[in-house]
Amino acid sequence: MMRESKLERHFWRFWLGGLLILAAMIAMNPLFTNPVSPWGIRDHQSAGSALRVDAIQAAWQAAGVMNLARFGIALDLVYIGIYSFGAYCGGRLFARSGGAALRRLGWVIVGAAVVVGVADYVETISEFIQAMTFKGDDNLAFIAATAQPVKSTAFLVTFFGLLIALFLRRKARQSA
Repeated sequence: MMRESKLERHFWRFWLGGLLILAAMIAMNPLFTNPVSPWGIRDHQSAGSALRVDAIQAAWQAAGVMNLARFGIALDLVYIGIYSFGAYCGGRLFARSGGAALRRLGWVIVGAAVVVGVADYVETISEFIQAMTFKGDDNLAFIAATAQPVKSTAFLVTFFGLLIALFLRRKARQSA
């Protein structure tokens, strides 16, 4: 049996650790849903204007979950680093593979992991500032709303790309 490399250990630990934190954040999200923000934190991410951010935060404050929202956004900052690094390590791992398709997919994952990290930090820092000051800002809301679909798309590329890469690697090992 092949011994796991340091890169593979990093991939599994950080990628799965990031997914675990993501699961916790998803489990918390129903606490932030209400008529003003039916999608919870996602509404805050894509608000796009100070007026919308203020309305969402006021609804959270009225529901008594504003401090929990701040904690959730801070947890998101931790998640971003862990997940992005894990996805990056996974992409590098597969970029070193023997098969050309797996190598190309690995490099796509590497690029998407970098985009996830940068776009998600831009979005979440913009969100965090507004949550901590309890004041919407048109520029920060616009920045967060612009980064949100970029981050989401890159996340899906890394997530499904890594699942496909794992499948391809398993098939290659079975046929060898």
